[in-house]
Amino acid sequence: MDYKLYSLDETGHIVSARDVHVGGDLAALREAEMACGKNAIEVWQGARRVGHVNLGNTLLSHSDRMSL
Repeated sequence: MDYKLYSLDETGHIVSARDVHVGGDLAALREAEMACGKNAIEVWQGARRVGHVNLGNTLLSHSDRMSL
């Protein structure tokens, strides 16, 4: 399956994008977790937002406006 990983700056703006071809949503999120050292990452499959990984791979919370 094809996904796009968007690197976001501290204001939530896209600074770069990378295409990945993986087996599914969980694999795409794993790719994002490995890529989030300098920026938060959003994972998209077409027009569907799959998820968001915070900068430094910190855990998301229900109060986080960017959470799943």
